[in-house]
Amino acid sequence: LTNRPYLNDRQLAIDIENLENADLTWERKFEANIGADIGLLNNRLNISADVYNRKSLDLINLIRTSGIGGQLTKAANYADLKSQGVEFSIGGKPYMDNRFAWQTNFTFSYNTNEITNARNFPLIFDLIIPEGGAKQGYPVRGLFSIPFAGLNEDGVPLFENEKGQTSNNVFMQSDVTDFLKYEGPVDPTIVGGFTNRFSYKNFSLGFHLSYQAGNKIRLNQVFRGSYSDLDALPKEFNNRWVLPGDEAVTNIPSIADAYTSYDVNRANAYPYNNYNFSSIRVADGSFVRLKSVTAEYTLPSKVLQGSPFKNVSLNIIAHNLWLIYADPNLYGQDPEFFNAGGVAMPLNKQFTASLKLGF
Repeated sequence: LTNRPYLNDRQLAIDIENLENADLTWERKFEANIGADIGLLNNRLNISADVYNRKSLDLINLIRTSGIGGQLTKAANYADLKSQGVEFSIGGKPYMDNRFAWQTNFTFSYNTNEITNARNFPLIFDLIIPEGGAKQGYPVRGLFSIPFAGLNEDGVPLFENEKGQTSNNVFMQSDVTDFLKYEGPVDPTIVGGFTNRFSYKNFSLGFHLSYQAGNKIRLNQVFRGSYSDLDALPKEFNNRWVLPGDEAVTNIPSIADAYTSYDVNRANAYPYNNYNFSSIRVADGSFVRLKSVTAEYTLPSKVLQGSPFKNVSLNIIAHNLWLIYADPNLYGQDPEFFNAGGVAMPLNKQFTASLKLGF
């Protein structure tokens, strides 16, 4: 027993999580990058573009061993990754005079990556979780799914499992993963924004749009074998299986009764948990959001004559006003803030007003 600061708090055992590994060394990276910045019309129009190609070698990853040394898998410098992308922006001042001015800027980036060497033999569960998993030939965080095969006559979901069978039972600890459906990367491949600012005399108004595309999102896990008052009746249940024959018109399982739950649990099957990680529980991660709106008014200098202030301005900022577009299959889940292994609560609408006084 290991003594702790208090006599009634004693550690029964201490586990060694990882053995010492003196063979690990530095990872390597080779990158080619070409960029250009162009200013036209006396810098009224500005264009910037960058293209890169990167190869990462000797990345640290787990590799299966024969077990010699006491570890089934060890970390080693052997994995390789290639990535490429382009970043582009265009902006400037399309119009400007003594009273009115317009500033705008549009940004766009496209980035992809692929694991070219990884012999880590991931389990099914490693690849279907919301964070995605690493598998050779796919992105660093690729999202995979258990192929959904419909509902049976009792409204219980069925799948194509690792044995090639249509069943409600999938063994998620299996390393047979070729049957899984690849959905796409968890990380967006396209990211950008669009900003505008308009000024008229002492008043200015601006807004910023953000967008992303090219990624997939695992929907929240709302299906289970039993429910309580805290987790019952999510939106999806409005269209669930209710009567025999509904399996032909809906892909949302029934609320299992006691007999159905006993029947599937007796076979050590967990169809409702499998359903959470199936191909039917994936949505597109693309969205367009009105990220912020800013309004500012500055008092004219002649109004401040005779006062102790050199300048006075009132500023109002609103954040996260409007999710302009998102996949309707998200059922209200926020595409920008999803559960990826930690706390991921969406930001609320925020309004801030400030008064600036210059002496």
